[in-house]
Amino acid sequence: MRNVPYTMINAVDTVTQTGAPVFAGQTVSASFTSVFGDATAAGTIQVQESNELPVGDPSKYVPSNGSFSNIPNATATVTSGAAPAIVITTLCCQYVRVVFTYSSGGSSTILVNASFLSV
Repeated sequence: MRNVPYTMINAVDTVTQTGAPVFAGQTVSASFTSVFGDATAAGTIQVQESNELPVGDPSKYVPSNGSFSNIPNATATVTSGAAPAIVITTLCCQYVRVVFTYSSGGSSTILVNASFLSV
């Protein structure tokens, strides 16, 4: 097994952001942490999954937006520019993405990093 780091979102924290999907077909668990460039951002960070089967190279395939659904218990509330880590101990899906839903504040950037445990 090996840990694979990945940047899920690296963008402004003043609007809702949806990260690009990551192929997770060989992944067994994952953890997500966020860093904000200021202490005024507020909203939620949600990890979503898709089981849409890839056509061709899975690392280049982009599932449709409608195929994603929220992973239960994989939401973190952002207050004062800080959010707790999200840990998913059993991950069994084809693709994963992160959505930051903006609610108020913010004047800088959001960075959401993931660490995937893969086989």
